[in-house]
Amino acid sequence: MKKIFSVLAAAVIAFAFTSCGGGADTPEKVAEKFLQHIAKSEFKDAKELATGDAVKTIETLESFASMSEMGGEKPEAKEVKIENMKCDTKEDAAACTYTQDGKDGNIDLKKVDGAWKVSSFPKETTGGEETEDVDMESDTTATDDVTEEVAE
Repeated sequence: MKKIFSVLAAAVIAFAFTSCGGGADTPEKVAEKFLQHIAKSEFKDAKELATGDAVKTIETLESFASMSEMGGEKPEAKEVKIENMKCDTKEDAAACTYTQDGKDGNIDLKKVDGAWKVSSFPKETTGGEETEDVDMESDTTATDDVTEEVAE
């Protein structure tokens, strides 16, 4: 009986310490985890650290990634180097600056139900390669032919 009580007491204490977190999730740590998830195309994990417009941006990135995969391209998951993460925190909002792979960036967070969440981030943090602008006018011949046929 004494042994069961000791094990139960230890489990309760362990649960209490892990549920409080001891302030482990600072804006800096949340922002860095978020950026790593985005770079690795771990969108589900990134959404758990996001709120508002940031969630919508992640969903857009997710749809682009799925279209690329349908086209036979698998986005390259890569580890990014994030340095100099500094957050200016005021009450329930934080504006953070950092350097990712040698480029400066910024990310905004806000506290939602006591937890820090990313509220906005620039598209440059996606970890993907920059895409070329597509010239829509250079490929109009096929659509022009169809338009002419319909007009006749």
